[in-house]
Amino acid sequence: MGRKTTIRKDREQRKLTVERIVSIPLKLSWEGWTKPEHIERWWGPRNWTATVYEMDVRPGGAWRYRIAPDTAGEGDTAFCKAIYTEVVEWSRLVYNDTFTDSQWNPVEGSDMLTSVTFDEARGGTRLSIITQFASAEDLDQAEPMGMVEGYQETLERFEHQMQYILNQP
Repeated sequence: MGRKTTIRKDREQRKLTVERIVSIPLKLSWEGWTKPEHIERWWGPRNWTATVYEMDVRPGGAWRYRIAPDTAGEGDTAFCKAIYTEVVEWSRLVYNDTFTDSQWNPVEGSDMLTSVTFDEARGGTRLSIITQFASAEDLDQAEPMGMVEGYQETLERFEHQMQYILNQP
């Protein structure tokens, strides 16, 4: 561990790119992103918990989840629904992620097209997450709302949790 997460913002293309090489084999990295029992252990920033209500990883399938601060965390509970548009096993996930209310009704204008790619890298897997926002202004709001720091913490949690699974007898 001790690896660095790199983050780039491209205002012109309205993209936030987050990359990290994790010391997890490719197949386990993929499973970490596609199995609810794994997602619930690491999705979200430090001191937050995730609950997966649905995860149907296939084009047209939905991923409904909630992230909420635990007793030590600060912030507001968020309900989200993602619809997968592309799934290439062990290689790529593309989904449109949207904030919703607690009844899963979309919050207008909150769509974020997200692609996650998984590439074998020396010592593990290179994860690249590209989130495209509807406007440059929405991208500008990502940092104040905690999304940039949240992605860094989330990928640290991912690597820690998946390392734990990897090292189980």
